[in-house]
Amino acid sequence: MNIYEKMGDTVIISLPEEVDDYRASMIIEGTNEVFADDRIKNVVFDFGNTKFMDSSGIGLITRRFRDVHDRGGEVSLMNVNQRMDRILLMSGIYRIATKLGR
Repeated sequence: MNIYEKMGDTVIISLPEEVDDYRASMIIEGTNEVFADDRIKNVVFDFGNTKFMDSSGIGLITRRFRDVHDRGGEVSLMNVNQRMDRILLMSGIYRIATKLGR
């Protein structure tokens, strides 16, 4: 399963159905090389398949925010369902990330 797609200076990370400690660690490990490329300025997290996320998922988003923020980039979230929206809102993630669409 390819968890990311590079498009110019942006990487889109497709999150799995469950984002827990194990899966968040796997995503970080699987995308570390991508974020080592200084040309990557933006990251988009695709929540299209995600039904569960714990604090490890919040940590994943904030870690990647730190990776792109100093490069002048942004973090965006797409396909956020109502359940994930509530979690992201309560966590304060919308202070560092923009929700696309819906």
